[in-house]
Amino acid sequence: MPCEALAKEAKPPDCPMTEEIAKRLKVFERVLAEIPEIVYAGDPVLRRQTEKVSVAEGLEVAERLEGVLRRYRSVTGAGRGLAAPQIGESKSVFIIWMDDGIEVFLNPEIVEKSATTNFYRELCISAALVAADVERPEWVVLEWTDRNGKRRREKFDGLKARLYQHEEAHLRGRLNLDEAVPGGIQFAAFDPLKQQLRKTMRE
Repeated sequence: MPCEALAKEAKPPDCPMTEEIAKRLKVFERVLAEIPEIVYAGDPVLRRQTEKVSVAEGLEVAERLEGVLRRYRSVTGAGRGLAAPQIGESKSVFIIWMDDGIEVFLNPEIVEKSATTNFYRELCISAALVAADVERPEWVVLEWTDRNGKRRREKFDGLKARLYQHEEAHLRGRLNLDEAVPGGIQFAAFDPLKQQLRKTMRE
């Protein structure tokens, strides 16, 4: 059954949460039709350990990722990152949309992380309409090769640390759904722009 038809059938009156899900189903139907490169939870490629890349190969993958992410943002108005497995390529590459531009991470590796943690309700392009409340370290030290072929090492905290951990996990065959706290999986019927990092599981 098409998503749009499902949205119409599943929409009882006076239910704000269901109405929001119905709206998102309509958008997701467009994503399925217009961006067929994206793969979703259940596809084996999302479970594989990715292969390291040369700079030249990595930049080719990053270019394809950028094209997909830009189209996804055009359709949905959201989307901050995308990893190679999410377009069916088992390569160690992810990109981040930051300050209206694209950052490229080749062969990234988290080499240090904090003992302290926080919580955040994460969306994932490959999880479609489902969100997961995930506990992760507050800060990490990431090593990666940038688009100029330079090996870099930097400490990140806050939302950047959260975002980079989410994308790096894709390169190890892990999804946010795998890391959800007990009872932390739900339909994404909330505004992601209003989400904040939290110190506790529930606030």
